[in-house]
Amino acid sequence: MNVFDVSSGALGVQFARWLLIVSGLALTGCHMTGAGGEPIFHCGPVAALTVGDGNDTEAVWSPDGTRIAFQTDRKGDLDIAVLDLTEGKVKDLVDGPGHACYPAWTSDGGLVYAFGQHVGTAMQAVNAKTDYGTVLRLWKADTTRALTQVGGHDYTPSVTPDGAVYFASTRGNTGNSAALWRLSLVPGAAAECVLPLDGGSVGAVQPSLSPDGRILLWAQTDGLWHNWRVYASPASACAESLALTPAEMSAYAPRWSPDGRFIAFTGFRADDPGWGVYVLEQRSGAMGRLETGPGNSRSACWSPDGREVVFENNRTGVYKLYRTQVTCAPVAVRVARADAPPPGRVEARLDVADGQAAVLVAADGKRLEGVRQGERALGFERPGGLDFGTGPFFVRLALVIDRHERDTRIAAVGNYAEHALGWQVFVRENRKLCFNARQPDGTFVGVESDAELKPGKPVSVLGIRDGDGSVRLYVDGRLQRQRAAGATLSYGAARRVCLGQQWNGGMTLNGRVTAFECGRGYPVGVPRVMTRDLLFGEVRP
Repeated sequence: MNVFDVSSGALGVQFARWLLIVSGLALTGCHMTGAGGEPIFHCGPVAALTVGDGNDTEAVWSPDGTRIAFQTDRKGDLDIAVLDLTEGKVKDLVDGPGHACYPAWTSDGGLVYAFGQHVGTAMQAVNAKTDYGTVLRLWKADTTRALTQVGGHDYTPSVTPDGAVYFASTRGNTGNSAALWRLSLVPGAAAECVLPLDGGSVGAVQPSLSPDGRILLWAQTDGLWHNWRVYASPASACAESLALTPAEMSAYAPRWSPDGRFIAFTGFRADDPGWGVYVLEQRSGAMGRLETGPGNSRSACWSPDGREVVFENNRTGVYKLYRTQVTCAPVAVRVARADAPPPGRVEARLDVADGQAAVLVAADGKRLEGVRQGERALGFERPGGLDFGTGPFFVRLALVIDRHERDTRIAAVGNYAEHALGWQVFVRENRKLCFNARQPDGTFVGVESDAELKPGKPVSVLGIRDGDGSVRLYVDGRLQRQRAAGATLSYGAARRVCLGQQWNGGMTLNGRVTAFECGRGYPVGVPRVMTRDLLFGEVRP
């Protein structure tokens, strides 16, 4: 699965998949209600904006409210067109060979868009030894200026009120991964990476800055088997992010309402008939799906006054643009402030004294003697205090390896009745350090280090399973780029903890673990865990 997606016929695996999903919804005006039954989101009758051949997608409303720009493939590749809402006429703005897509208005009536020159699939471009990169361009008053140069794929731009562009890019990344970048529209400005994500199929796309400039939204996937989710963070610290949508829901294309109180996004949950437009009140988490009619509805954008949305829908067999009025009432649901993260408490700490047996020291001072397993590995039977339930816990150790092997080697593992490999710290065959926990059904949820582990060099490792099921990894005190979610297994009493090899033998580490501790909560000095209260402030009654 590619993180990069642009078109159904040329550049995008994911966009093609989204384009081909067909299902039915009831055509009606709708309202969503809160926990107490009070109306929250209302939408009126749906009206078609575009007709004819081809797919019209990725609409954006001009700041003055008179035009809607969108991408269309009616000529075979992707072009940018503009619908004049006063006259009801569509005009081609950027057409010709190549793919012009993902338009975004500037405050003065210009358009930033992504452009790729090649025709055909990415693999066909590679085989033909032609350019298959994608750059950002700025159209203004019938002139075009390049904003970025080919070095990967730059796409899904959004423009901020202060004249900058946030966008997704694969530049410098490995695999199919994408990170988030920011670029000032001032000529000659250099782009900066604001959210580095790399490796496998992880990635972030479709950034959207809040009207007050404080909070950045984006869609993110944490790997091939994870859903897309909507994330948010302070614009000044994207690493301190919060998932706004649940792990079991697919969600992408988030966009702020003009007043910054609501978020529209594309979503799909179990039992949904297809992709739909969802609205989220970010402070309370209240969320509802708008019943926009039969077919898939996606990529909603707000009118400048916040009273309407335009979205794409395939009820006719191809995607066309539709509009509807939306009323977002004040949310009467009040949520309690989240409790402060529990203080860290070490429940088991390795103590190895010269000439004495290795022991695990519990929080209450009790000592559990270890059993030697081979030359360097240790096993501890029935250690107490490691029954974490669904709460946060951490595993911290120091180790050094002598050499790498061709397969996985275990540094530490916790064996539980719920899963024999409840959590692990290990060195993969790719020479990187990993930490993992589990989903309730036992599915592996892991993250790996940014760089390879160097033989002979001591390294400190800290793996954390957060209370929301996310997993993170620190190496020598530095948070690693990869992240994962959904590790919400409830841990009962530990059966055993093993250091230096698998709990049942094998996968012996070619090296040694020199320090180990495991506990509940968060260790001292670990950066805060983002919450809705921290990010958005207390919910108002």
